[in-house]
Amino acid sequence: PMGPEDVLCKGSGTLCEALLMVQACSKNIICPNKQKDPLAKFHNGHLLEAETYIGGKVECLETGVYRSDIEYDFDLKPHAFQMLIDNIDRDLTFAIEVELGSEKSKVTNYDEIRS
Repeated sequence: PMGPEDVLCKGSGTLCEALLMVQACSKNIICPNKQKDPLAKFHNGHLLEAETYIGGKVECLETGVYRSDIEYDFDLKPHAFQMLIDNIDRDLTFAIEVELGSEKSKVTNYDEIRS
Protein backbone atom coordinates (compact mmCIF):
# COMPACT_ATOMS: atom_id res chain seq x y z
CA PRO A 1 0.00 0.00 0.00
CA MET A 2 2.99 2.35 0.25
CA GLY A 3 5.82 3.32 -2.01
CA PRO A 4 9.41 2.32 -1.17
CA GLU A 5 10.33 5.75 0.21
CA ASP A 6 7.27 5.79 2.46
CA VAL A 7 8.14 2.36 3.83
CA LEU A 8 11.64 3.48 4.74
CA CYS A 9 10.31 6.53 6.62
CA LYS A 10 7.59 4.77 8.63
CA GLY A 11 7.94 3.12 12.00
CA SER A 12 7.49 -0.61 12.51
CA GLY A 13 4.13 -0.14 14.25
CA THR A 14 2.75 1.87 11.34
CA LEU A 15 4.04 -0.67 8.84
CA CYS A 16 2.54 -3.55 10.82
CA GLU A 17 -0.83 -1.83 11.04
CA ALA A 18 -0.79 -1.11 7.30
CA LEU A 19 -0.01 -4.77 6.57
CA LEU A 20 -2.85 -5.89 8.84
CA MET A 21 -5.25 -3.55 7.06
CA VAL A 22 -4.22 -4.96 3.66
CA GLN A 23 -4.71 -8.52 4.93
CA ALA A 24 -8.10 -7.58 6.43
CA CYS A 25 -9.19 -6.07 3.13
CA SER A 26 -8.14 -9.18 1.20
CA LYS A 27 -10.31 -11.29 3.54
CA ASN A 28 -13.29 -8.91 3.24
CA ILE A 29 -12.99 -7.69 6.82
CA ILE A 30 -14.20 -4.11 6.91
CA CYS A 31 -12.46 -3.04 10.07
CA PRO A 32 -10.24 -5.41 12.06
CA ASN A 33 -10.46 -5.41 15.82
CA LYS A 34 -7.90 -3.30 17.62
CA GLN A 35 -6.73 -4.10 21.10
CA LYS A 36 -7.87 -1.47 23.55
CA ASP A 37 -5.87 -0.92 26.70
CA PRO A 38 -7.79 -0.42 29.93
CA LEU A 39 -8.15 3.19 31.06
CA ALA A 40 -6.27 2.54 34.29
CA LYS A 41 -3.53 0.05 35.07
CA PHE A 42 -2.68 -1.33 38.46
CA HIS A 43 0.34 -3.08 39.97
CA ASN A 44 0.07 -4.82 43.34
CA GLY A 45 -3.16 -2.92 43.99
CA HIS A 46 -1.62 0.50 43.27
CA LEU A 47 -2.71 2.73 40.40
CA LEU A 48 0.07 3.31 37.89
CA GLU A 49 0.55 6.92 36.86
CA ALA A 50 2.91 5.94 34.05
CA GLU A 51 4.02 2.57 32.76
CA THR A 52 7.72 2.32 31.98
CA TYR A 53 10.42 -0.29 31.93
CA ILE A 54 13.14 0.67 34.35
CA GLY A 55 16.51 -0.87 33.60
CA GLY A 56 15.29 -2.39 30.36
CA LYS A 57 17.55 -2.36 27.37
CA VAL A 58 16.66 -2.63 23.73
CA GLU A 59 19.55 -3.25 21.44
CA CYS A 60 19.24 -2.84 17.72
CA LEU A 61 22.33 -4.03 15.89
CA GLU A 62 21.13 -2.92 12.48
CA THR A 63 17.75 -1.63 11.48
CA GLY A 64 15.87 -1.07 8.28
CA VAL A 65 13.85 -2.64 5.57
CA TYR A 66 16.12 -4.40 3.10
CA ARG A 67 15.09 -3.85 -0.48
CA SER A 68 15.93 -6.10 -3.39
CA ASP A 69 16.84 -3.14 -5.62
CA ILE A 70 19.58 -1.88 -3.27
CA GLU A 71 22.69 -4.00 -3.01
CA TYR A 72 23.56 -4.86 0.56
CA ASP A 73 26.34 -7.05 1.90
CA PHE A 74 25.26 -9.05 4.93
CA ASP A 75 28.14 -10.02 7.20
CA LEU A 76 27.33 -13.66 7.96
CA LYS A 77 29.61 -15.46 10.39
CA PRO A 78 29.76 -19.25 9.85
CA HIS A 79 31.11 -19.83 13.37
CA ALA A 80 28.04 -18.07 14.82
CA PHE A 81 25.74 -20.41 12.88
CA GLN A 82 27.78 -23.39 14.05
CA MET A 83 27.51 -22.21 17.66
CA LEU A 84 23.71 -22.08 17.30
CA ILE A 85 23.68 -25.59 15.83
CA ASP A 86 25.96 -26.93 18.57
CA ASN A 87 23.75 -25.47 21.32
CA ILE A 88 20.35 -26.43 19.88
CA ASP A 89 19.52 -28.91 22.67
CA ARG A 90 20.43 -26.42 25.38
CA ASP A 91 18.40 -23.64 23.75
CA LEU A 92 15.34 -25.79 23.06
CA THR A 93 15.42 -27.13 26.63
CA PHE A 94 15.55 -23.56 27.95
CA ALA A 95 12.64 -22.50 25.73
CA ILE A 96 10.52 -25.49 26.74
CA GLU A 97 11.27 -25.61 30.45
CA VAL A 98 11.95 -21.99 31.42
CA GLU A 99 10.01 -19.91 28.92
CA LEU A 100 7.09 -22.29 28.35
CA GLY A 101 7.10 -23.76 31.86
CA SER A 102 6.68 -27.31 30.59
CA GLU A 103 8.75 -30.48 30.66
CA LYS A 104 10.90 -31.56 27.74
CA SER A 105 9.59 -35.13 28.15
CA LYS A 106 6.06 -33.90 27.33
CA VAL A 107 7.12 -32.68 23.88
CA THR A 108 6.14 -35.57 21.63
CA ASN A 109 7.77 -34.25 18.45
CA TYR A 110 11.03 -32.94 19.93
CA ASP A 111 13.23 -34.72 17.37
CA GLU A 112 11.13 -33.33 14.51
CA ILE A 113 11.43 -29.79 15.88
CA ARG A 114 15.13 -30.23 16.59
CA SER A 115 15.91 -31.25 13.02
